[in-house]
Amino acid sequence: MKGKPYISLIILLFTVLLSCEKPEEIIFEGPYHARFTQTSSEILENYKDPFNINFNEPISIELHLAAPSQNNTTIIEYKVGGTAVENQDYILEDGDKKRVLIPVGEHIGNIRYLPINNREQTGDKTLKFTITSVNNGLDAGFGETGVNGRFHTVTIKDDDCLVDLRKFEGIWEFNQNNGEFIYDVEIQVDWASNNTIYMLGYTGLDSGVYAFANLDLCRGEFVIPEQGLAGNFEQLGGTRTDGKGTFDSEVEFMNFSYSYDFAGPSIREVIARKKIE
Repeated sequence: MKGKPYISLIILLFTVLLSCEKPEEIIFEGPYHARFTQTSSEILENYKDPFNINFNEPISIELHLAAPSQNNTTIIEYKVGGTAVENQDYILEDGDKKRVLIPVGEHIGNIRYLPINNREQTGDKTLKFTITSVNNGLDAGFGETGVNGRFHTVTIKDDDCLVDLRKFEGIWEFNQNNGEFIYDVEIQVDWASNNTIYMLGYTGLDSGVYAFANLDLCRGEFVIPEQGLAGNFEQLGGTRTDGKGTFDSEVEFMNFSYSYDFAGPSIREVIARKKIE
């Protein structure tokens, strides 16, 4: 019986040694090539980067080297096809060069483009990028025909029924129940959703009180879903509201009604006017 603890210890040590063995490394041995990281992407014509205040921030399409570090700058040349027309449907950064430079020791490069909002309903457009050549002895794409990773297709979605969301942002004057209450409301856009606005000071009680509305930008309508109000007042915790309304094409006026259940349910009519800054 005295030998059993030692046997168990040996088995445990053997198991630990096995678990610590270095995993087998899988090394890519070629053929070395340059390729697009993704084969396709999609973007709205009326594009805005929700994390950047610059409305004209270009969109990047990534390419990478499936190869060891190169001793010379890698030059990837490409061509552009598809139904989209350059300088009419999109702008290509350094478009006259049609090439991407990847510095020595690096593996990532980008093509950068910007969709043009032409405010015309012309349908979706496509951009097809094709790698035509790569220096340093690297292949364009992978496989016998280079089809894998050699192409990237962008679909530019026509959203010209969309109103410019930036127009909603700012201070609005809310005229409630034909002059019963007149107060200012700040509207902010939720750029992550591209169709939601937040109305701060929504009831006129406090700027910390807000409600959100979901926009139908093609119809010029919006809905305030049933929701509990958030704010600085504890008594608002159980208050609920919902409603619906319309806005004009220039986003200067809104008309809507909403129910407000605080000391009792009531219907409130609002005419809102965008203040000139």
